[in-house]
Amino acid sequence: MSALIDYLLEPQTAVVFDIDGVLAVYEFGELGHSAVPDGDWEAYVRTHDPYASSRPVAEIQEFVRRKGPERVFACSVAQDFEAPGKRAFVCANYGIPADHVRLVPDKPLKTAFLHKVARELSIPTRRVALVEDTVKTLDAACAEGFTTVHVTSFFDFGRDGR
Repeated sequence: MSALIDYLLEPQTAVVFDIDGVLAVYEFGELGHSAVPDGDWEAYVRTHDPYASSRPVAEIQEFVRRKGPERVFACSVAQDFEAPGKRAFVCANYGIPADHVRLVPDKPLKTAFLHKVARELSIPTRRVALVEDTVKTLDAACAEGFTTVHVTSFFDFGRDGR
C-alpha cells in the first residue's frame, strides 16, 4: 500500500469521503453518466431514486471495513430532494453511521464540515483527510491544512494482499 493509504488507516486519522463519483459509482444514465439534463434533475430524483440502483466501490468498502466506521464520514453537496437517497446509499453500502453523513448545500461548506470533524475529535486538521474526485475541492481543503486524497488512490486498494 502507499504511504498515504497507510496514513489513512492509522486509528487517529479521520477520513471524509465525497459521495457522487467516490462512494457511489457515477453512472445514473444508460450508457452515460447522467440520466437527465441538469435542469430536469430535481423532477427526475423526486420520481426516481438514482441511488437505489447506484453501485458502491468494492475497494472503498474494503477500506472502510478495515478502518472501522468510527472515524469514517461522508460529506456531499445535496439538495433536500436528494438527501434521503444519498444518506441511505452510504449507510447501506458502507456501514457508515447516519450521523457521520453530512449533506451540505454547496461545496465551500465541505471544508466547514472538515473543521467540525477536527474539533469534535480533538485532532489537528492534518489528521482529517478528504477523499474527493474534484481537484478544486481538494485544493481548497489542502489550502486549509487538511490531508487530501484523490479517489484514484483507492483503485488498487486491497490488491497487494494486505
